[in-house]
Amino acid sequence: MMISYNHESIEYHTTTGGIIIQNGRVLLQREQNQPYWFLPGGSVEADDTPEYTIAKMIYEQLGVPVIQEQQVWMIENIVDLPLGPNMQVHETGMFFVLELPYPHPIFNKNGEFTGTNKEYRYQWIDLDLLDQHLVVPEFVVPELHVLEVGKGVKHIVS
Repeated sequence: MMISYNHESIEYHTTTGGIIIQNGRVLLQREQNQPYWFLPGGSVEADDTPEYTIAKMIYEQLGVPVIQEQQVWMIENIVDLPLGPNMQVHETGMFFVLELPYPHPIFNKNGEFTGTNKEYRYQWIDLDLLDQHLVVPEFVVPELHVLEVGKGVKHIVS
């Protein structure tokens, strides 16, 4: 069961996300029929930790084990989504820089590719070219440009 609930016109979600950077590129995903990209991740289950959830999702969706994770962001993000009239989503999320085993065939992928769930597309995008892509939430691109691993957890409200 996902950690989420509704209160009046707000739907609350607890999420987790993974930042995978290799050779100056970051791995992003998008839904097959959507134009916007986002960091891999999703909703945290009630009995799971965010660390366990992101490692499980990366393995299930891409077939790659996570060797290590380090939390770098704690985010609060409020989004207007077409869930209903005047409905907002308030997302609380923990984002981790992930280390995957290297070398692994996933690092050799070029262009868009699919994982086990054919509804999602993945792509390695050069960090210097992120501004040319529609990436959500809006804080992701500027924060990736100033990402500092090992400097603690940054709290981001957007």
